[in-house]
Amino acid sequence: AQRTVLALNAKNVDFEIINIDLMDKPEWLTSKSAFGKVPALEIAENLTIYESLVTVEYLDDVYPQRPLLPKDPVKKAIDKIIVEAISPQVHAIYFKLVRGPDTITEDNITAYYKNLTFIQQELQKRGTKFLDGDQPGYADYMIWPWFERLHVMDHDLARLDKQKYKLLVEYIDNMFKDPVVAEYLLPKEALLHFQNQYKVGKKPDYDYLIQK
Repeated sequence: AQRTVLALNAKNVDFEIINIDLMDKPEWLTSKSAFGKVPALEIAENLTIYESLVTVEYLDDVYPQRPLLPKDPVKKAIDKIIVEAISPQVHAIYFKLVRGPDTITEDNITAYYKNLTFIQQELQKRGTKFLDGDQPGYADYMIWPWFERLHVMDHDLARLDKQKYKLLVEYIDNMFKDPVVAEYLLPKEALLHFQNQYKVGKKPDYDYLIQK
């Protein structure tokens, strides 16, 4: 759901969050999201759309302020390719690091570093602070959640070589400074708390953030 919240915050749209315990889903959830997944965006009474990328594109169409997707069809397509290519690989490494680092294969590692190199090459090619220019856009916000989570992990795969990935390291630092990202940034202790619960097979304590 983080990607949808980032889009809403970027566009300064008022919204209300209803948190869902995904380990104990309420019966009504499937009436809002057919597959019982989050995020689900209720846009009118009895009308909901879901899936992160779908909700973000919808928001970009409906709220023209602070466009996230490029208007140029080719640039838009390339940004979508970046998101579709990067997210699964970084997502896979993250969850393997959390649940069982010993399950990470050489193929996983090769694909992961190939994707990091791809992002860095895109940054170099574009010559911009962010993938989408002087401020983050669709591609930046859609791949960001995995980098935020990896950043707090104590593992070689989460620590980028500052010389080899100079542009990417600078990019991540700049993303942390972005007001939209900063507004919805989880404290390091909270991320580690949830990661540790997953690691030992415990049900996530979804009330942790409320208590804090």
